Amino acid sequence: MITTRQMSVEVELVRWLLLVAAAVALILAIATALAAVDPTKEPRLLPKVSGSAKLMMPESMRPFFPEDPPGRRLPVAEAAARLWMTLDSHRAGCIAEALAGWDQIQLPAETAHWREIARGTAYLYAGDLECASVHLEAARQMVPDHALVAYFTGVLRLEQAAATARVPKDMHRRNKLLVAYTPQEDKALYEVLAINELRQAIALSGEIRLDQRLLMNDLQDEEILVMPCVGDLLTALGANNYVGKAHHLLFGLYLGRVELVEAEFHLDRAAATGIAVLHGYQDLATSYLDQNRDADAARVIENQANHPWIRPLCQRMTEMTLDAAKGIWVW
Repeated sequence: MITTRQMSVEVELVRWLLLVAAAVALILAIATALAAVDPTKEPRLLPKVSGSAKLMMPESMRPFFPEDPPGRRLPVAEAAARLWMTLDSHRAGCIAEALAGWDQIQLPAETAHWREIARGTAYLYAGDLECASVHLEAARQMVPDHALVAYFTGVLRLEQAAATARVPKDMHRRNKLLVAYTPQEDKALYEVLAINELRQAIALSGEIRLDQRLLMNDLQDEEILVMPCVGDLLTALGANNYVGKAHHLLFGLYLGRVELVEAEFHLDRAAATGIAVLHGYQDLATSYLDQNRDADAARVIENQANHPWIRPLCQRMTEMTLDAAKGIWVW
């Protein structure tokens, strides 16, 4: 028994020695692998992952504005120069340049609403009706009863009425060209809203001061700087005769609704402001004839020849004809 016990102890000792040797060999292998790594070498990128996984890129830090940037306060001379350039961009039809110019200009509180009107008009001319509506609504919050806000909002409503006649793009793709789509109802609603806005623009036109400066300056700067005024802005926006244009738009709306008395009234007012009404009286006379109102049709044609914008034109054409005849005939 003593001999058997001694043999088991020896076997146990050999077993422990083998375990210790294996552990030492493992530690040496790990140390050798770590020593072979170059500490200056950058780690390799992970292999590309197929599917919808995307690499995470750090986002660029940008200032956050819950609304549009308010513009920068510039020195008076620099602000006036930038404002003139912005008005030139409006006049030339460069919408992107005009909007970029307004981003760099901050008007005083007395005229801040003109900035929103100008930006809304720029988006309106660009065809972005949603942005135009946002800026015109912002201007209305500043000045609730304003002639130019009402005028451009009326133009916006007419553009929205025209847009309802166009089929939405996604209807063809989704096979949704159904009876439920009734653009005529929306068009009629937008036209009623446009009539109300244009009538309000005409009623409030007397409160607009065309000589109001868009930028405030000191008395000592008046002799040096020429400050843009409201009249300059309206000219750049194509609204210098917005009253006559509002009458002309109302004529077209009432003529389409076959309300001929109102249509004739607004056509006369538009012509009196110098608007070239083109075939307006002819269209009006045709509508009177369609209703068997021959006397009204004859009166309209007669009044057309007596309008002040036609007489100078006929006189000028007569003078040009006589001048041409003098050059042909030898007396």
